Amino acid sequence: MTDIAPLAASARSRFGDPGVHAVVRAGRTVHAVSLGGWVGGEQVPELLCRTGVAGWSPDALEPTRAQVTCARCLRRLGRNPAPDRQLPLFGQD
Repeated sequence: MTDIAPLAASARSRFGDPGVHAVVRAGRTVHAVSLGGWVGGEQVPELLCRTGVAGWSPDALEPTRAQVTCARCLRRLGRNPAPDRQLPLFGQD
């Protein structure tokens, strides 16, 4: 069996500083990050909104210092995201 502790520690170190958030692969949405349980009781960074990441691996999350834009993450942080504006379907609704 492979020891995954070094992989988990590496993932944690990439997101350990305050203000470091995540994008999934080359995505545009910026998510807040928290630590969550992983294989073997290890703690690794995960998206605060708990959005699933297909084929998840610690390398799927890229660190960024950009502001969080995920509406679900913002709600979990206690911040109200900007209200969505519904586009009119037929001229002036």
